[in-house]
Amino acid sequence: MRRPIERIAKERIVTRPTIARPDGRVASDRLTGYSSRNGSAKADQRGGKVTQFSSIPSAVEAIGRGEVVIVVDAEDRENEGDFICSAEKATTENVNFLIKGGGIPCLAILPDVCERLKLHPVVDQNTTPLGTAYVTPIDHRTSKTGITAEERARTIREAVSPSSAAADFVKPGHVLPLVAKEGGVLRRAGHTEASVDLARMAGLTPAGVLCEVLNERGERATRDELIAIAARHRLAIISIEELIAYRRLSEKLVQRVAEADLPTRFGPFRIAVYSVKYELQEPIVLVMGDPAASPSPPLVRMHSSCFTGDLIASLRCDCGDQLRMALERIGTEGQGVLVYLPQEGRGIGLTGKIRAYALQDDGLDTVEANHALGYKADMRDYGIGIQILKDLGLTRIRLLTNNRKKVDALFNARGFGLDVVDQIPLCPAPNAHNAQYLATKRAKLGHLLPESLEGLES
Repeated sequence: MRRPIERIAKERIVTRPTIARPDGRVASDRLTGYSSRNGSAKADQRGGKVTQFSSIPSAVEAIGRGEVVIVVDAEDRENEGDFICSAEKATTENVNFLIKGGGIPCLAILPDVCERLKLHPVVDQNTTPLGTAYVTPIDHRTSKTGITAEERARTIREAVSPSSAAADFVKPGHVLPLVAKEGGVLRRAGHTEASVDLARMAGLTPAGVLCEVLNERGERATRDELIAIAARHRLAIISIEELIAYRRLSEKLVQRVAEADLPTRFGPFRIAVYSVKYELQEPIVLVMGDPAASPSPPLVRMHSSCFTGDLIASLRCDCGDQLRMALERIGTEGQGVLVYLPQEGRGIGLTGKIRAYALQDDGLDTVEANHALGYKADMRDYGIGIQILKDLGLTRIRLLTNNRKKVDALFNARGFGLDVVDQIPLCPAPNAHNAQYLATKRAKLGHLLPESLEGLES
């Protein structure tokens, strides 16, 4: 029987140095390992403009110093930006700054704080579009009116203090608590969860203060206005999308739950199934040989599930062909890894993919069909796949893919100890049914595919 994967690549526990912050607390140097393609800022291409977002570590450090940051969510969600600071470091000054933001300052807390303070939902049935979990508004019992910035800051600090109790507060009051989901932005991609995550990542009590930013007309500030506000006040500005990506890379979210030997027509593999914290998915990995001990970087394929292509040999895509070609390449070399991720239809699910097929039958291409259904061209995320590679002990790999996005995702993981040293395309022969699909992937998604596809289009 082949050696279990955990014997092939034992999880390495690294003791990291620590960095003292100005307030005397200690932060892990894991934050300093993160880098985007532009160093401390992320280039965000929107409508021909290049806007600069801060790195996640810089925002975390700002939160740790008691500063305010701006956090924006997706344009297809609330499309808003919030001022956010930590609850533990709430002061008259930063709370007053949030009040001037124009929205309603709220206190984001976890369920255990809600239980300790005996706070209850403000309505029996929550009908808000995004299920924002408002609970009983409070004032600290020492407050006079409770409305001043100083009084609200005190209420916020006392509310998140472990020694506080329900009797320390009067209800209703002027601080409106919101209950964040356990698991933060990995469970719900909202500002409530983002504020809690940022405080926790800064080594503070996991609770935050947030307030939506309005412009001078009393409307929600646009992306451009938020960027200008951040520049004017010298604030870090980040997106929830980037916070999610950072957490998926920097935190250990996967756990191996089952494994066995798996003989295949391509050679003997060891198969393992993983569970993912906060998510109902079971990614799979196939390991041949001992890739972690290889003197040369092993072959790796990061494959997204495709029921139609992988299982029933659909001719509309090249997924099944790429899967088989990857396994053949690994089998020929005698070692390598294939990670199988449940990301059907470039992340839109089987139902969404079949609906997209119907739109393609009416003349749209694969990217246009996604957009018509309200999806991005590619919704996949490779953070969990990267975590699995790290769990296997890999540090340098050769990636089997035509997709530059995968290479970019793994390039950004270099700060976490994973480096792509080569990209090896997989180019199955096109057919009359998938030639237009492949041409669109080459033209619009940047895939490395042959130029001679159009002649095969049906």
